Amino acid sequence: MSLVSGLEVAVVGASLGGLSVANVLRTYGAVVTVYECFGSGFHSRGGALGAVDVGLLQQIRNDKNKGYRAIRGHGHFYGSLWEYLYEGIPEGSVKFSVDVVGVEMSHERPRLGFSVKGENTVIWQAFDLIIGADGGKSTIRQYVTDSKPRYAGYTLWRGLVPVEGVDGPPSGSKTVNGVHYETLGFPVKLGPKGQTMWNCGVYMAMPEAEVEAPVRNRQIGASAMRTVPEWFVPFTEAAFGSHNAEFWRACAEKGKVSPHAVWELASDRVVNGRVALLGDAAHMASPRTGAGAYTAMTDAVVLRQAIEQAHSIEEALAMYNRNTVERGEALYRRSRQAASYFCPPNATIVSPQLVLEKLRPQATGNAHSKQSQRTCDV
Repeated sequence: MSLVSGLEVAVVGASLGGLSVANVLRTYGAVVTVYECFGSGFHSRGGALGAVDVGLLQQIRNDKNKGYRAIRGHGHFYGSLWEYLYEGIPEGSVKFSVDVVGVEMSHERPRLGFSVKGENTVIWQAFDLIIGADGGKSTIRQYVTDSKPRYAGYTLWRGLVPVEGVDGPPSGSKTVNGVHYETLGFPVKLGPKGQTMWNCGVYMAMPEAEVEAPVRNRQIGASAMRTVPEWFVPFTEAAFGSHNAEFWRACAEKGKVSPHAVWELASDRVVNGRVALLGDAAHMASPRTGAGAYTAMTDAVVLRQAIEQAHSIEEALAMYNRNTVERGEALYRRSRQAASYFCPPNATIVSPQLVLEKLRPQATGNAHSKQSQRTCDV
């Protein structure tokens, strides 16, 4: 019998990390309930993920069927990966439209406070273990550590648009006063129908005053600039040339463009009593590292290994804490290295609008475009 057999576990957040740890703990006999603030699953949400560790995924789900349709080595659609993990846990394990408000700490049975959306009553329920997998602006983190995410100094503007009729992907770079700006991308098949899309981005230094902090349970800001700023397409033209500007103009018109400010975090601890953190709640890094989803899923496997090796749940959580903090610190160093490329330590970060004026002064008078005002789907 495993250490967690029969234990009641609450997982806050039905992200890839949250579903991964739910799969792992269920395999070892825990009774797992996942609480998610959104009203439905993420089958059709998200964009492209890069290379995926197929073995890690099958390890998480304890899946011996190597021919499962969702599993391949590269170019995953987030929704397909989410569905694969969702199908690995018993039906009804994820409670949607549930807003978690806090934790009442206790050494053995901490209580989780939550309410169902549309109801005013807060329910407090005790669990043997509470795991916060609720993202960059985690509700659970405050009960474990005082560590907080810090803005890295730059933003990744993500673009997603069907390839049909759009000449891409973009490719270009520009260095201004020691600050590097870059646009790049690749085609990927997304969604149940496998539609081919351009999955692209612009890495752009931006002052913190011009970006939104992630809101609770989300990686990006609440509004995430729901309209593409007037300066965005002219900036891509001035920095990367007319061909790249045409791509981003088409992306704004026919697809979606949204800014994802880069936040970094390496928590000094990820366990406090019977409350633990996982994924972005514990560590955050630049998408340039390509390690966000992978690290969250690795957290779940590390917890599983600790459960296998330890003699008590306390020992297992201590092992998980040491390993996850060490990996988080290593990931943070990689993220800082990436940041030095787009936001050098001694550089003065100015508004992209001011950079545009420097690159192409005449752009401020005639660069407004109908396409750049299109509403983004965020």
